[in-house]
Amino acid sequence: MAVAQLKFPASQSSISYDALISAIYRSVDDDDAWPEALDILRGYLGANVACLRIAQQSKTHRQYLFASGPHATEDSIREWEQINSRELLPQDLKPGETTVIDWRLVSNAVQCSKLLQRYDIAVTATVCVDVIDDAQYTLNCSRGFEDSEFRSADLDSFRQIAEHFRRAMALRRQNMQSKVVSQFQTEALDSLGIAAILINRAGSHVLLNQTAQDALDEGVGLELTARGLRAVDRTDDGAFQQALRAALCEKEPAGSRAMLINSGDDDRRLHLVVSSRRHSSMISGETETSALIFLRVKEIVGEADKKLLQQLFSFTATEANLAVGLAKGLCLKDVESQLNIRHNTARAHLRSMFAKADVSRQAQLVSLLANSLVPLGRMSSTPLQ
Repeated sequence: MAVAQLKFPASQSSISYDALISAIYRSVDDDDAWPEALDILRGYLGANVACLRIAQQSKTHRQYLFASGPHATEDSIREWEQINSRELLPQDLKPGETTVIDWRLVSNAVQCSKLLQRYDIAVTATVCVDVIDDAQYTLNCSRGFEDSEFRSADLDSFRQIAEHFRRAMALRRQNMQSKVVSQFQTEALDSLGIAAILINRAGSHVLLNQTAQDALDEGVGLELTARGLRAVDRTDDGAFQQALRAALCEKEPAGSRAMLINSGDDDRRLHLVVSSRRHSSMISGETETSALIFLRVKEIVGEADKKLLQQLFSFTATEANLAVGLAKGLCLKDVESQLNIRHNTARAHLRSMFAKADVSRQAQLVSLLANSLVPLGRMSSTPLQ
């Protein structure tokens, strides 16, 4: 976890408190979190090492360190992470509690004594930032053997700074959770072959997943023109524009409207839903209405799902091929022709599939395939079909 080193004189008066707080909150959206804030903190408190430590209170006592200082390299941080967490903090702290550890007086600091000498760490000021899900977050600033002791004023500032770290960490967790949820939702839509598009009243659009991007790039069902988003088939566009206008109506926005539209490149009819969505404007904060479009551009179960069908229903390879054909809406005779198998052979496979899927009719099997979780098991988006 190497960090870029920013050079600051070791005096509190030369370091801006505002700059430190700004750096802490910049870390909320920074992929490489905390290095800048820790380096400014190190200069602000006149420390040679500043560290954010996360210790899991499990049997293994795993810990993770984010550190700033002349020796804060990936190798040195990894070396410190291997030390028993109880050695690095020999006492328990509650959130907001501060302590100063004089390592020269700690008799059991045997394992890390050589490291303390090597990295010139004599005294460490520690504040517990928070305890979340059995993980303790502490902020640590260390001074060397030739440096002065931490004063009461230093510790008071340290506690205030730790509170800003706590708030920034909470915001960062919220952001990360939102990103993870959004990513999973997007991947689920892609797996199901559903394109999602958001349009506001000004006509601006946002593509919410990769399937939507692929659909517009290839002109499947919908396309972008100088006049905005249109249905590829002009006979479908009138109904589509009417649904958009109703969804974006400011006074009485419609709920949802479903329709079938031509794909544009073959004889398929695609399912499309236009829904109204009320939300707060990111500019004014006022409530505004947008239209959310869902367009299924892929078959529910396709060629890419054969292995998943085998795993989910214990189908053989031939049975999985037969299942894909039926899920696509083909009649049994057409599937037999595609697979080059006799009718009696296909019926024998069907009986086996009925037993494995616990159904008694072909219609039940097709319905089960259409409503299975197979598409959600896809590792990546498959080409538009």
